[in-house]
Amino acid sequence: MNSPIPLGVLYAGLAGTLLALIVATAQQKWSCKVFFLLALRLAIGWHFMFEGFHKIHSTHTGPTETNRPFTSEPYFKVAPGPIGEKMRKNFGDPAAVIDAKVRAPQSIKPEAFAKLSDADQAAACPAAVAAEFDGPAFAEKAEVAVKAEAAKDREAAESAEKKALEAAKTDEDRAKIKANADEARAAAQKKDAEAKAIAAKRIVEAKAAYARWVYGVDGRETKIKVITGAVALTAPQRLEHIDWLRSQVTDVQNRTAAGLGNGYGMESKRGSEVRMDYVAGETELAKDAEAFVLELQKSIGDNVAPEAAPAKSVGQTLDTFTMWFLVVTGACLMGGLLTRFFCVMGAGFLVMTYLAHPAFPWYPLPPNTEGNPVFINKNIIECLALLALACLPTGRWLGLDALLYRVCCGRETTEPTVATAPAKV
Repeated sequence: MNSPIPLGVLYAGLAGTLLALIVATAQQKWSCKVFFLLALRLAIGWHFMFEGFHKIHSTHTGPTETNRPFTSEPYFKVAPGPIGEKMRKNFGDPAAVIDAKVRAPQSIKPEAFAKLSDADQAAACPAAVAAEFDGPAFAEKAEVAVKAEAAKDREAAESAEKKALEAAKTDEDRAKIKANADEARAAAQKKDAEAKAIAAKRIVEAKAAYARWVYGVDGRETKIKVITGAVALTAPQRLEHIDWLRSQVTDVQNRTAAGLGNGYGMESKRGSEVRMDYVAGETELAKDAEAFVLELQKSIGDNVAPEAAPAKSVGQTLDTFTMWFLVVTGACLMGGLLTRFFCVMGAGFLVMTYLAHPAFPWYPLPPNTEGNPVFINKNIIECLALLALACLPTGRWLGLDALLYRVCCGRETTEPTVATAPAKV
């Protein structure tokens, strides 16, 4: 169990919830209706709240061997429902990044490309990547970085000279130390004078290094789902893997259209898995390409790469909202605060989730779906339960709504109103 809350706290919370449920039922004359309606509300609230806590915890922990930060991107990337296309656009377009930064603009075999000079290799770099290195602003930052390195080299040479002279015992040793220090200072001065040329050379080398990956000469360590550990793969090899995943998706679609393998929903589940793998493969390749560009920019010099973190996509912002929405909604359902409002809000959230991945027989099942739902899945059932709870004052039976009701509306009358028969004359 990977919970952000200690087990002791969870047990105490669960025990307190059960005790409150029993007390509230006792106050309502041990009504079974009250007991099960409150139990349903508390169960849904518990589910919402800890789903949100788990997602928040995963993002704070970061990527590790046992933890994957929460993101709804893979879920929506393969969503076939009415709002699937709209949600996909919120996470950017990895295919566009791949076309612009990973696919080679020219058809050159790796063996021939490896024999080209750095300048020729840099000239063959994809235009979208070259644009991030070219331009006077970037060249100026690279030149400043080289001059800063020259200043550090000069300071290091002077510091080393001072320490060496203090330890020297003969005039001959002192003379050698001063000669070496003068040579180091001269090298630093030359580096400072040629900073512009050195910066330009480094930029060319960086673009050439990226181009060698794109044209299949050099590989980069990559983790592939079907391979244990990291392997060195070139961009063409990554693209070949993406094409293979795409062919798997097409094969599943063709088999599904022909009605093959659907007797037990096996082909539908397999379709969900291969679509997820394809989407994840594209997304990871696009991210790796951008990370490689940033790595090469940093290799040119300190403070050359952009300092500001990339702006969050709309989808990432929605993920943050979703995590906290689940926590707040769950906590309010548990605490009985504005219960009817949050029942409706939770139901709306579940409707949106259903519209992304409807349980229609002609659609593939969502990732990690249990069973074989047809039209009705867990989201619809939980949504109907929340709407049923929204029709009843369960927050006044157990929760802060009772206090709000007393403050805003006066004392509550729990007994049903009985109509009085007219008096006979």
